Amino acid sequence: MSLHIARFLLLAALGLAARFAFAAEGQHVAQPAWGVALSQADSFSKIEVAEPFEVELAAAEPLVMDPVDFDWGPDGRLWVAEMADYPHGLDGQGQPGGRIRVLTDRDGDGRYEHASLFADKLNTPTGVLAWRDGVLVTACPDVLYLADTTGDGIADHVEKLYSGFGVGNEQHRVNGLRWGLDNWVYLANGDSGGTVISHRTGKEVDIRGRDLRIRPDTGEIETQSGQTQFGRNRDNWGNWFGCNNPNPIFHYVLDESYLARNPHLVPPKVRRDIRIGDAVVYPIGPIISHCDPKYRPIGATPIFTSACGTIVYRDNLFGDQYTDVTFTSEPVYNIVHARKLIPRGVTFESVKLQDDEREFLRSADPWSRPTGLHVGPDGALYVADMVREVIEHPEWIADELEQTLDLRAGAELGRLYRIAPKDAPRRPFQRLDQLTATDLVDALDSPSGWQRDMVQRMLLWKAVESTEADAAILCSRLHGVLSSHSNPLARLHALATLSGIGQVSDEDLRLGMRDAHAGIRRHAIRILGEQVRQGDGTIENQWQTDIERLIDDADPMIRLQLAYSLGEFRNAWAFEMLASIATRVNDDPYLSAAVLSSVHKQNVQAITSAICRDGHCQSSMAGTMAAMAIKLNAPTAASHWLQSIASNIASNVDSMPDSQPDIPTWQSLDRFFQSLGGSDRELERQLDTNGTASLRRLHRLAYETTGSPDAPLANRLAGIKLLGRLKSERVADTELLTGFLSPQTPVELQQAAVATLAGMESADVPSILTASWDTHGPALRDQILGTLLSRTSWTSELLSKIEQGVISQNSLSGTQRSQLSQHRDTSIRERAAKVLQAVDSDRERVLQAYSRSLRVIDDGRADADRGRVVFTTKCTACHRLGGQGNAIAPDLAALTNRSPAAILTAIIDPSRAVEAKYQQYQLLLRDGRTLVGMLTEETANSLTLASADGKTQSFLRNEIELLRGSPISMMPVGLEQEISVEQMADLLRYILDQPPTK
Repeated sequence: MSLHIARFLLLAALGLAARFAFAAEGQHVAQPAWGVALSQADSFSKIEVAEPFEVELAAAEPLVMDPVDFDWGPDGRLWVAEMADYPHGLDGQGQPGGRIRVLTDRDGDGRYEHASLFADKLNTPTGVLAWRDGVLVTACPDVLYLADTTGDGIADHVEKLYSGFGVGNEQHRVNGLRWGLDNWVYLANGDSGGTVISHRTGKEVDIRGRDLRIRPDTGEIETQSGQTQFGRNRDNWGNWFGCNNPNPIFHYVLDESYLARNPHLVPPKVRRDIRIGDAVVYPIGPIISHCDPKYRPIGATPIFTSACGTIVYRDNLFGDQYTDVTFTSEPVYNIVHARKLIPRGVTFESVKLQDDEREFLRSADPWSRPTGLHVGPDGALYVADMVREVIEHPEWIADELEQTLDLRAGAELGRLYRIAPKDAPRRPFQRLDQLTATDLVDALDSPSGWQRDMVQRMLLWKAVESTEADAAILCSRLHGVLSSHSNPLARLHALATLSGIGQVSDEDLRLGMRDAHAGIRRHAIRILGEQVRQGDGTIENQWQTDIERLIDDADPMIRLQLAYSLGEFRNAWAFEMLASIATRVNDDPYLSAAVLSSVHKQNVQAITSAICRDGHCQSSMAGTMAAMAIKLNAPTAASHWLQSIASNIASNVDSMPDSQPDIPTWQSLDRFFQSLGGSDRELERQLDTNGTASLRRLHRLAYETTGSPDAPLANRLAGIKLLGRLKSERVADTELLTGFLSPQTPVELQQAAVATLAGMESADVPSILTASWDTHGPALRDQILGTLLSRTSWTSELLSKIEQGVISQNSLSGTQRSQLSQHRDTSIRERAAKVLQAVDSDRERVLQAYSRSLRVIDDGRADADRGRVVFTTKCTACHRLGGQGNAIAPDLAALTNRSPAAILTAIIDPSRAVEAKYQQYQLLLRDGRTLVGMLTEETANSLTLASADGKTQSFLRNEIELLRGSPISMMPVGLEQEISVEQMADLLRYILDQPPTK
């Protein structure tokens, strides 16, 4: 099945054909044509909001139209980004028509009654942030600064600050602009990537697979861990969250600025799906769909398909129940969804707030399209309603259907809603633009996250313009807030502001590190680490006592930040403290990554020694740490580690001669070799005499355990991974592994043997793997084929075996055929073209031929049970459905929102409109291996590739010789060569009959 199919899951994939609807109780009912929008009053009457809240209309057309994001200025005016040119421009040909509009509430009644056009003809503006005398705007391919220098209310200063953002479809472009506690502005990638240049510094960064942060005044730019489609936002304490269309919330656990320090670190997934519970949403209105009811099962359950704009509620107006609650827009289903964050170590879990079949806000008006969300200065939740009939991008609408639609219906409409507790008094707005610097410091004492953020950046601007005397007064006032204010959030922002203006003192940092609130302690440690990084090393020794006090802090976020910040120090005491944290990571992959990010040549010996003492390793990261020592040219640490575990095993064997080395020891050694990568080629030369002797002793034990039929299978499987690593032993290892490739050997050992042989660069591997081809089962054959395709010389041997008739070309999957036909080596491509049965390049002709499968469905002859068998054999490598398969691509259950014709098109012609993030990449490693797959995550130093067999592998960038992308989908063409028309019908029926994943 196609990873390209996932594109339907990631956008509002419901089409708008034939005007059928899905009733609240799950029944399909015919509806009148939805070609006419409801009036403001009628639409408003169809909104339902959770108790004890009420919704008000804050603004509506003609004052505001097509709103997607907004922000308040310090004077209380509301800046609105209007994506009026959605989709495809005002003229359908890309003509820019986006606007920035300014709304004013002149009488203070909470409703905006005046609007002025500040800027227009912008290219799909997706984000806006009040900045100095104007606003920052994301208008792909640029980030702009717009200002009015003449006082006429119209932007006459238009400055490109950053350019080069990828121009994907309008729903996948750079967006955001959110203020961080660290005095950076954060942006969401949008999923379109790009190579971005700062016009002020000339610096360029590739943001593929990552979000970013900027400092607009100086032009600085840096990538950030994780990728967000629309809306990267944080909580009060600096934890960042985002979403994509099928997933309402991710947590970005690790900080790329730290990970980037160690080029040898491959971190765990930095973007963590923290959802607990199902993916179901609960709309109340008719869902406009192009999906004929005869193609959809009665009662099909709506699930997330257009989640966007996830924010954390940062105020107290809603009460304690809404502390750490997130809100997410779901415009396809006309709802705003609420979830609760639950801390779990250094990350979170997220559960639906309402425990029944309700949503925080939902509308029965099918044109209601909630997009951007913000908590206002008054603590209320404000919702931008774009009001469109067609919210999905035309790229995902069937061409014939698109011709019947007005894709811009509703372009002259738009609403902003305010949600607050019933009868709650309206909090008056404080004009921040009329306050002095010292008054602004007082304004940090506010429940409003918006106000604290605005005050913080206004204080930074004022500090730049202040006299020396005024700056001293400002710092004194901020110090006073930090030292004695009762509001911890005011203390936090005072500390962050002092850091931002470069005036944080040692006393300020000590106050922060001793604060009663863990969040303030955490940021004090962060700021100290930044100072040490930027300093000359003279300040380090004076912090030992303060940091020692925090090593046993109960808060896990403190340990995470200490693990980061201690990497900036170059003192022996700091090495010992980092080692102390390393011994207590308790298999936490994120804390381990933070420790490893801080490892360098000066401290690796101390940390490795601390982890392993008296033959006992106190951390699962010991093997990775020892490998890092090799890469950092500090092999003594690795030698000591090998001696330690070899001595421990030897003592156990002496006391219990028949005992087997424990599996965790083998696993630690496996992590050692895996982390070494290509660095193991000269391993025996790099280690000292004792280290080499220990390594050989361990190898002998692994060899004997693996070869012993009396040893437990689990021990043999663990030991086999350690073979083939030492040059001096590879001949013997190869003989042992070859002997496993027989039907008499447990299949698990056969597969493990192939995997170990795949890591060896021997020219004999192809002949070894294919010698008994006829005796191998389908799974082992597929693994062998994947191995032979991993190196060019081996691939040439594979083609020879096909030419000789040893291997039938029918053994190749569609993905493997595609890999051969698109091989980077010209001779391989040419041979493959001659050897393999050609795939019909006329995809439209194939699609027409397979359209007969739709008639099979219409006639009721398609069988879901037979379809399940097809799915199991052909699709589970990449897709998970009905409890089967690998979740490389999103859950196919969401395809119940698509017609069979649309799914069929995606299967037969997967590259017709593939998104950039689902494109195929070829990866050439320095050790000669070639891999093909989809990039699922990137960090500064590594990337993760998901191959068509469902496996994911991470690689360091310094191990990569070439990375090349193509506009081709990961789903290969040619599936029609593997399944018949009838099987296709069965497969479609099976997909459409599946309920959403719980």
